[in-house]
Amino acid sequence: MKDQKNNIKVGFTTGDMNGIGPEILLNSLRDGELLSKCTPIIYGPLKNLNYTSTHFGFKISFNKIISAEQSQEGKINLVDCFKNPPEISFGLLNKEMGHAAFESIKRAVRDLKDGKIDILVTPPINKEAIHSQEFQFMGHTDYINSEINGNSTMMMVSSDLRLALLTEHIPVSRVTDSITYNVIKNKVKALNQTLIRDFLIEQPKIAILSIDPHVGDGGVISDNDKKIMVPAINKMQDFGVLVYGPFSADSFFGSSEHKKYDLIIAAYHDQGLTPFKTLSFGMGVNYTSGLDRIRTSPDHGTAYSIAGKGVASNESFLCSVHLAIEIYQRRKVYDEKLKNKSYNTQ
Repeated sequence: MKDQKNNIKVGFTTGDMNGIGPEILLNSLRDGELLSKCTPIIYGPLKNLNYTSTHFGFKISFNKIISAEQSQEGKINLVDCFKNPPEISFGLLNKEMGHAAFESIKRAVRDLKDGKIDILVTPPINKEAIHSQEFQFMGHTDYINSEINGNSTMMMVSSDLRLALLTEHIPVSRVTDSITYNVIKNKVKALNQTLIRDFLIEQPKIAILSIDPHVGDGGVISDNDKKIMVPAINKMQDFGVLVYGPFSADSFFGSSEHKKYDLIIAAYHDQGLTPFKTLSFGMGVNYTSGLDRIRTSPDHGTAYSIAGKGVASNESFLCSVHLAIEIYQRRKVYDEKLKNKSYNTQ
């Protein structure tokens, strides 16, 4: 029987082409290993990708197509949806390049939504460069969530750690007011289902970190955790979700408590991302959980300071591709089991 793995259509945006995105993208595709696992479809300008390939000495040929339906297995397919792309200037912030990055994202997300690609993997963008009247989002996740069914949450994934956030890209001054009983309940419920379906963990164990230092020190610092966190956690436990906490964040990772759980939920961005990036050593993946489509990205930015120098690591990017494919395959297994279970109970 023919191996079907390479029939998985993986869409790739270009990211900010003045950053390291095109380098790590093409470096990941050039040796052919990924071609045995999926059919890649890049959404970007042929002129710029040829320039990148030549600049880094990559020997890559592109199969230029009009739409994803024309993609061919065993080839690096390219949907060129650009008329006059800006010239690449490695390391420079350029609003025109930000607009080009958005055009790549917009076309790829549309095809993901329409089922023309199975998975989307996105190299990094520069938020200042891409921000415009048309793109008034905090990043990829917010835009994709506005276009595709679901309630997305950024989940960071490495080989031995999964971490999600109650609040994402907002000022620290707004964190406490943004964390409500319903936010906690809805996030935990959705993330628990993600662990079951996308990671095939039958009874996930989830830990939540406290809003305030030392869980508020019994009200000496604050009673936010007692009033907000504890009731929501208790209610989710009543629903059968194995969620525990809130735990004081300052010692949670250093004492290796995180190893006891399938997912850690942090109250805010730096509380979670600082230990995650310290422990994942450049091998982390940003997974947009909670959607009916699959999107991943590396856990780093455009790295303008090293763009064009040929020293950017593509390890996190490769991890992003492999995780996306694994989740796609796990969903098929889970959905088939659910279908058979429903059929057998009728």
